[in-house]
Amino acid sequence: MRVFFNKIDSNKRSKYQTRLYSCLTILIIVNVINSWFLDWLWLYITTSSVLVVLVVFLLKTPKRDSKEEWKQLEIESDEAFENKVNLMLMNGRSDVQVIKYIRKEKNLGLLHAKQYLDRIKESKK
Repeated sequence: MRVFFNKIDSNKRSKYQTRLYSCLTILIIVNVINSWFLDWLWLYITTSSVLVVLVVFLLKTPKRDSKEEWKQLEIESDEAFENKVNLMLMNGRSDVQVIKYIRKEKNLGLLHAKQYLDRIKESKK
């Protein structure tokens, strides 16, 4: 079973965890309804057992890989845009202003915009 291995695709992992949490919620609701209205012992034992198993699976699912977030984003090289950035740097704009511009134009996060700027600076040398 792939549940206990660390190398699971993050999209599959999030879908799997979402399903587990949904099942957990449904079972808790069934258990509460049973305890309030029905009071059937067999249903209480069954739902409680399945709840324990689901909690174990949720605890055993691997957490997000912290390195996955910090991977360098693959951005297509845009020569015209890189020339604009180089021109901004040559005109004395600070790195902060250039990174803000890159974030705005390319719709990137702070880390990826910084990496993009560093890549442009390296290619300039």
